[in-house]
Amino acid sequence: MSLVVAQKYSKALLEVAQERNQLDAVLQEVANFDQVIQSSNLSTFFSDVAYSDDKKIAVAKNLEDVSSDIFKNFLKTVELNKRLSLLPVILKEVRNQADQLFKISDVVVTSAVALNDTQLNQVEKKVKSKFDLNEVTLTNTIDDKILGGVIINARGKIIDASIKSQLNKIAKTII
Repeated sequence: MSLVVAQKYSKALLEVAQERNQLDAVLQEVANFDQVIQSSNLSTFFSDVAYSDDKKIAVAKNLEDVSSDIFKNFLKTVELNKRLSLLPVILKEVRNQADQLFKISDVVVTSAVALNDTQLNQVEKKVKSKFDLNEVTLTNTIDDKILGGVIINARGKIIDASIKSQLNKIAKTII
């Protein structure tokens, strides 16, 4: 339920920012606020029921004081609707939706050995075309248990082209 609510708030914020041609500025502001919230442990503060709504509102008002008009109105709306406990989730969802809007994704490529730049470039091109992405950030992780090949994790989807996976499929057909 909280994710659905976060999606609605983040979509509304992105739509307003787009309408006013301030999308880049708002996304930067969201990133800055998310960093402040994560580094200062405000996410725990906002979600903890031990703290009163008055204290949470006071902190939110301090955040509003250093915000753009769009973000200030957004924070006020979240506050008025008693959704401050979801603020960290909403901010993360804003990034997720913006990534979908701009067709950007973080991609994890797992291989048995480290891939060289040429191989990473080939994977990047394939991932961009397969998932219709404009920009990807590749992370190559090493797992010698896959024996060879790659496992690609992008946008919540996994492409398993590992030797271990192929051997397991063969073994199942034999048995």
